[in-house]
Amino acid sequence: MPYRNKRPSVSFFSFVLRATGVILAVLALFFILQKVVGKVPLPSLHSDDVRSALSSKRVLIAHIDELENTLAGMKALSDQQSLLQEENDALKAELGRGQAPHGTLARVLTMPSRSFYDTLLIDAGEAEGITEGQSVFAFDAVAIGTISSVETHRATVQLFSAPGRETTGNAEGSDVAITLIGRGGGEYEVRMPRDLPFAIGESVSLQSVHMATLATIEKIITDPRDPFQRLLAKVPVNLNALKFVVVR
Repeated sequence: MPYRNKRPSVSFFSFVLRATGVILAVLALFFILQKVVGKVPLPSLHSDDVRSALSSKRVLIAHIDELENTLAGMKALSDQQSLLQEENDALKAELGRGQAPHGTLARVLTMPSRSFYDTLLIDAGEAEGITEGQSVFAFDAVAIGTISSVETHRATVQLFSAPGRETTGNAEGSDVAITLIGRGGGEYEVRMPRDLPFAIGESVSLQSVHMATLATIEKIITDPRDPFQRLLAKVPVNLNALKFVVVR
């Protein structure tokens, strides 16, 4: 049989063109991905990074648990304080001292920073029933001084923290009487035997039937050569920001 040259069919050429187009499209797509996606940093999947992420999560969970425990402890202390207050009020009621004395609300006219000798000037006087020697309270809970002089519609309050003034109080959770010596500006100093335990943050209350805070211990200074310790305390309110006081 004589040899004949066969021409490729049209369908074969169409297949080659299509295959070539597909290959070129794949190459083009790969090139685009390399140029575009290759510039975007991919997240690291190294074991060190995974361990670091897990460790951070564990630390966060532990911190949350610690805060929840602290909150629970504070709530327990608050509940305990409420119970003690109720018992205290009930005991006073049985002894005929249940109700707190009524007071007179007065506006502060002159701040300590603008008056002499740690004093306040208030807008209530004899006409409002104010008398010398009455106690003055901030927020009806913090004892800050006493009435030193009275006019018709004004009165002067001498602060307990006036330089050199001595005020007797009791440290929180203790029956030991301590004498606070004013240093001015709402600050006090106390000298006590070094073997008596005190702690920073403890409150010192006024010696009275009705509880009132005088100051908070902020610093304790000791010296091995000195048998006494120095307690530096301060009024727990900003005296220069007071707008009203209660006199009773």
